Amino acid sequence: MTLKQWGMEFGIKLLLGVSCLLFGGCGRDRATGWQEPAPRASVITIGVAPGACSDIPVCERECDAGSADRCRRLAETYSSGQGVDKDEERATALFEHACEMKDPSACVSAGRMYEFSHGVAKDDVKAAHLYEMACDFQWAPGCYNLAIMAERGTGVPQDRARASALFRIACSAGAKPSCERASALERTASTSPEGGAP
Repeated sequence: MTLKQWGMEFGIKLLLGVSCLLFGGCGRDRATGWQEPAPRASVITIGVAPGACSDIPVCERECDAGSADRCRRLAETYSSGQGVDKDEERATALFEHACEMKDPSACVSAGRMYEFSHGVAKDDVKAAHLYEMACDFQWAPGCYNLAIMAERGTGVPQDRARASALFRIACSAGAKPSCERASALERTASTSPEGGAP
């Protein structure tokens, strides 16, 4: 395993662990312990490349010059309000700009902004498209979030077979909850009289 692969696997596991804590045990109801049939929302957000800009003018110049990393970091700065007035609408535009420059974590962050209406109108179709772009760039959090939307039929047509395949992609990057979710969908499909059709 290369250092880059190890770093990506570690980052995904770290994010999934933190997400489980923040979102109540990865879909488990704390009071009853029952597992929900599907996650309530996408739980992987920024990915493995966090960081705000400490020097806003420099980030602005470098973003304008075509640095996807600086655009994403500038977006994170505006999203969190670190050293600037919080501006989620501007953050979303910057995340999208970085996504267009093929920064997959920016695609996931932009998708999150639309999925959860942070500074922009809720738009699940756009969120799913942004997650799909991240997945196309081989970014496991994008595949995971898109899988959740495909499983639920949010922003894309409900397609549990597609959701399972997307969970498998995230699983192959080391995201254990994705492996479990894919297996659960595959078990449901194999026991359903219609082959798992919704």
